[in-house]
Amino acid sequence: MKAELERNIFSHPLKVDFCYTSFNLNPQPMNDIGAKKINVKDEETVNKILEFYDLVFSLHCKQIFPKRLVDNMCCINFHPGLNPYNRGWYPQVFSIINGYPVGSTIHLMDSEVDHGEIISQRAVEVKISDTSFDVYRKIISVEKDLIRENVFNLIEGVFNTTKPERNCNYNGIREFNNLCKLNLNSVATLGEHLNILRATTHENLKNAYFRDENGKKYFVRVVIEEDV
Repeated sequence: MKAELERNIFSHPLKVDFCYTSFNLNPQPMNDIGAKKINVKDEETVNKILEFYDLVFSLHCKQIFPKRLVDNMCCINFHPGLNPYNRGWYPQVFSIINGYPVGSTIHLMDSEVDHGEIISQRAVEVKISDTSFDVYRKIISVEKDLIRENVFNLIEGVFNTTKPERNCNYNGIREFNNLCKLNLNSVATLGEHLNILRATTHENLKNAYFRDENGKKYFVRVVIEEDV
């Protein structure tokens, strides 16, 4: 985002501040660009945003914006999912499980999570060999394209929106955590079991696991290599 802003020439003076929320577990990249830590749930912080800013971008923010902020400020979210499908946490994970489309979406924010009117979006293909990490990399690539194509018009306020065709499902962190608890006695097809392992395999993260009779935890990842 920072690089794209620097490439554009705007019709009015542009002052941009970069921030990250207090829930960011890897803040160093944000610190490297001079970003400051904030808590968007803090009333004083919301007051300052409403007083001093004209537009807010949210890129993978770990906090839900309060209603008072989104109702009184143009807030635009860059979401790594294809709204309205699999709104919420880790859309690529649940798209592997339920087969819903996935991609990247730019949308206006309202008081519901990943719910507002859509400005632009693009789907990505999910192959049968893709893990969560594979799909996520495709989404990030598409997201960068959408930022490049739209950031100028977003800041200039020159864009159209469309309402999502329907309301669809939402998945929270609880659903993801439940997905990671492997039940060694579960009954399903091999394909369904494989989808769970694909969906919970994200590079070297320790997500899916099972426990032995003594309660010891064992983490599981899957590697699928396409024959070429």
